[in-house]
Amino acid sequence: MVNPREIQKGDMVRVVRIPPNLDDRADIGTPQVFSSAVGKTFHVQEISEHGLLELHLRADGKEAKRLGSGVDIIWIEPEFVEKVGEI
Repeated sequence: MVNPREIQKGDMVRVVRIPPNLDDRADIGTPQVFSSAVGKTFHVQEISEHGLLELHLRADGKEAKRLGSGVDIIWIEPEFVEKVGEI
């Protein structure tokens, strides 16, 4: 398990699994978006006050280099990623 204090904005992380029981009340495909990120690496864009990591994904599940249409933003707990690089 990753210590959330070890991850900083800009670090590279790999999504290793998705949080259980993802809610899709808005019917926007949340579980599918998270699933598409598993095994891929992303830069941490922000860290919330609660320790959630902000990641930006393209429609194909790869990292989005900039925001725009077709880009999803997910917030994920550090225990579902592994750190693979630092800023």
